[in-house]
Amino acid sequence: MKKRIGIIFGGNSVEHEISILSLIQASHAINTYKYEVLPIYLTKDGQFWVGPNFTDLKTFQKENFKHYRITFYKEDKVLMIKGIGRLPRKYRKPLDVILPIVHGKNVEDGSLAGYFKILDTAYASSDTLVAALFQDKFYTKKLLVLDDISVLPYLFYTISDFKINKDLLLDEIEKFDYPVIIKPVSLGSSIGIKIAENREELLAGINYAFKYEDRILIEKKLINFKEFNQAVLEKNGDYELSEIEEVKSENAYLTFSDKYLPSSSSHQIPALIPTKLQAEISNISIRIAKGHFIGGVIRIDYLYNCDEKKIYVNEVNTIPGSLAYYLFEDQMGFADLIDQMITSALKIKYKNDLKLNSFKSMVLSTTKLLKK
Repeated sequence: MKKRIGIIFGGNSVEHEISILSLIQASHAINTYKYEVLPIYLTKDGQFWVGPNFTDLKTFQKENFKHYRITFYKEDKVLMIKGIGRLPRKYRKPLDVILPIVHGKNVEDGSLAGYFKILDTAYASSDTLVAALFQDKFYTKKLLVLDDISVLPYLFYTISDFKINKDLLLDEIEKFDYPVIIKPVSLGSSIGIKIAENREELLAGINYAFKYEDRILIEKKLINFKEFNQAVLEKNGDYELSEIEEVKSENAYLTFSDKYLPSSSSHQIPALIPTKLQAEISNISIRIAKGHFIGGVIRIDYLYNCDEKKIYVNEVNTIPGSLAYYLFEDQMGFADLIDQMITSALKIKYKNDLKLNSFKSMVLSTTKLLKK
């Protein structure tokens, strides 16, 4: 019997549209002889929808399209779907695994993982805590520093800091020396990022970042650098590394267009780099995956300072765009990558079910009710 896979996509995120593209790619790749697939659209206002033609881009190019609103519940330890209103029978079958293909704040950040953890469901990605920490660039840096992994020097501020001591903080940042890069702490796809070469641009960049979030990072901008990416796939309790890619862009940093419009950047896979640097990047990728019990597939983004000959971790993406399948193309097909994610999620769920998750006691029958 086929396993039934619920693929969650969309969400209240600035990367909502990228998630839709990732879903369409994955749904066309998944082995439908082995799995029955149900795409489940998470709207920007938190509703779950199912409906026809959810794997067709044209559906989401319309403002209105046919859909049915649903919710989830457990029955006999099985994840079920219930319609809020009329729901055709074909959508009401139980789900075996949730495959999240969501990106960014409010979904990739552990929010969705936590929701399905409450429902005790097999979930084909990293657990709640891991996802939450790595979505936040500030906590990512703190974690990696504890692991003795290099990150770019940075300053961290809140919007409240600037309301109280704006001029003092601007002076502090300028001691960092220009150029600097300003980032909201939890966004992805290079959204909300600005580079500043002077005080006027710095203030404008800070105000722009605060439109997205109340917490920002200021980093020293590298001048002579290269960008590399590597993905890691959890596989039977171990990890498999992808090829390393070098991403080349004419822009000062990798922009949204560079990431998602092929004509805007070039990708060298595998990266033409010395063996020593390749080994260093791969070693860091494995250390991050093993040290933090990564699930599913992640992509780690690196910056290489060509002057210092030093590698820095820039970001850890726990649900990368397109599930980073293109980095594994010489090792496995996209269908195989998804199959491995599903297989691992089912194995983890089976092992967790063997653990004790409750403790019987007589406390309710022996404790006197407290008087008001």
